[in-house]
Amino acid sequence: MPSRKKARGRQNRAKKEATRTADMRALWERTLLCDNGVNDDGTCCSCAHMAMPLIPQELGPAVSFMNHIAGKGFFDNTAASLSCHSVEFCLPSVMRFPDVTTEESERSLASDLLLRNLRNILVHDSAVGGENWFHSFCAKYEVAICYMVSALELLGTYSDLTVVKMRYAKTSCRLAGGNRRDVVKFVAKRLPCTCMKTLHCATKRKVKKVAHCQGCEKPFPRSQLFVCTGCMLAEYCSRECQRADWLDHKQEVMSKISRRTMSSKEPSREEQGMVEYSSVKRADRACHKQPRPPGGLTIYVPSPGGRIRT
Repeated sequence: MPSRKKARGRQNRAKKEATRTADMRALWERTLLCDNGVNDDGTCCSCAHMAMPLIPQELGPAVSFMNHIAGKGFFDNTAASLSCHSVEFCLPSVMRFPDVTTEESERSLASDLLLRNLRNILVHDSAVGGENWFHSFCAKYEVAICYMVSALELLGTYSDLTVVKMRYAKTSCRLAGGNRRDVVKFVAKRLPCTCMKTLHCATKRKVKKVAHCQGCEKPFPRSQLFVCTGCMLAEYCSRECQRADWLDHKQEVMSKISRRTMSSKEPSREEQGMVEYSSVKRADRACHKQPRPPGGLTIYVPSPGGRIRT
């Protein structure tokens, strides 16, 4: 027969867990319901056709998932510098909840809750921040929520985990190197909301498409950057930056090529470690002689007559 002391201990632990769960739920549910909204009626979004999804009161898979990421600081502005907002953290966090990734209803509910939270944050902050909001840096938790939504969509679409990781890396790389325009576009494409459509149009007028060079880590217009075709992710502003970063970037390229060649019979020339720079919007495509970069890397340069090996 269990002792009364052990029984009281179990009761106290159960009370603490219930209190913690309620606190975690309040973090994301408050933003979802717009208790700190901009409008007089307490809402951040005035779209009447956007019906609120039915949130179960019991602790289901989607609610448990939202409580988990709320406990990591995803809906707390003061926790914007935590490592949990990194790309490496988001996909494994989603995969920790197999019921969310495999069941269509739970996955849709979790994705909808994340998007609505982020929508309310963006609409609220843009109204409060005014013109300065468009040109400020994105908060890390805003980009991390986009990572989570992307991971949920990919896990529901593809059964091959390798494909999921590859497409997830491509999407997250674009979001991490972008600005307000990329985050607003990500949400506006997934929510049929008039407020987000208006915000997206305003962002397109005021904010240019930018990305960061992986070598010098400076922002550039996206049309001026070259893409490494070894990984199809890294972008560089010049050959000098690519050469300087090749020693660090080489392992990433080779690991991706090795995964590709394992599933193919005969690797192509690009899959053997050769990198091609391409940009359809650059006017200086007619390049010919270029010095050989360090590390044994071969670069193929586009020219009017075809590829020229340097």
